[in-house]
Amino acid sequence: MSDLFDEDGRVDGAEIGRRIRSGIAVLIALAVLVGGGWFAATKGYAKYMDWRQTDDYIGTGVDDVQITIPAGASVTDMGLILVKEDVVRSTKAFQTAAAAQPKSTSIQAGTYKMKTHLPAAAAVARLIDPATYKVVKRVLIREGLRYTAMVPVLAKGTGLTEDQLNAVLKDPSKLGLPDYAKNNPEGFLFPDSYEVADKPDALTALKAMTTEFNTVAASEDLVNRAAAIGYTPLQVLTVASIIEAEVNRAEDRPMVARAIYNRLQGKTETGQPMKLQLDSTVIYANGGSGTLTTTDAQRALDSAYNTYKVDGLPPGPINSPGKSAIEAALNPADGTWIYWVVVNPLTGETKFASTYADHQKNVAEFQAWCAANKGKC
Repeated sequence: MSDLFDEDGRVDGAEIGRRIRSGIAVLIALAVLVGGGWFAATKGYAKYMDWRQTDDYIGTGVDDVQITIPAGASVTDMGLILVKEDVVRSTKAFQTAAAAQPKSTSIQAGTYKMKTHLPAAAAVARLIDPATYKVVKRVLIREGLRYTAMVPVLAKGTGLTEDQLNAVLKDPSKLGLPDYAKNNPEGFLFPDSYEVADKPDALTALKAMTTEFNTVAASEDLVNRAAAIGYTPLQVLTVASIIEAEVNRAEDRPMVARAIYNRLQGKTETGQPMKLQLDSTVIYANGGSGTLTTTDAQRALDSAYNTYKVDGLPPGPINSPGKSAIEAALNPADGTWIYWVVVNPLTGETKFASTYADHQKNVAEFQAWCAANKGKC
């Protein structure tokens, strides 16, 4: 008979209680042993990891951090910077990893995305991959800005002062302008997105823009293609700047180019050249911006840029056109248009006409839009 029963065959409650208490004691003891072992194992693993990482971290990093490598920094300098920011464990590990990577000799100055506790080889891999890990500050110059309007944008984006930039623009001889620019930067500071150096200077920032213009002009073969259609490169760039100011839809640009050339070449209702009579050039002459129409007083201004009063093109660009406008000026559409008007300034919808009568209908549509949209014309 089981010892859980007494001599009379009844359940022995005292014995059962004793066994339960014994079992609990065993479980508690086991828990203490297991818990102590786990604690010991954890401490042992931590010491093992410390030993493994005496000179170098292992793993994939911990926290995101950015570090800046100054111009002219040596490998040792870089290692010290990375150790200070807790990116790598030691300069020795970084130097060893850099020595094993040939591209480490061309690490660029700048700010890089890193992580704390990175293996040195991983840190080097980031430094030699600027396309992925370099933090690049950029400034965007949009198409159609005159250079005086670019100055505050550049100042804000680069940290330079407007006075520093204007000082260079007052004497643009060092900007690398093409001869046909006649030492005038208007139209030759190419609109694009530009990288900002860690310590920018005004001449370098502005020269990057004229260098980009020269690159685009060469890719478009501006000088030869302008001659092929009977104009100088400065005249074509001037037409491009007018296109940039007058319309914003890609399909309208070659048509405006054709209308301008038709006026200049006398392909008009009278068979004679006609004045361009462009509000955009009058606005430029008056130093304004952001409007669609002009007043009688503005159109009465004596200026070589007032195309209501002078024949032909103004003496130079009225803004900095983008590549699309330059291409349109070099490759005008085929057509007989001599008039155009934006009939919906919000959408940019533009209508063209070959006769004054048809143009007046389009103008009436524009005026109706303005009447329905007070303050937007």
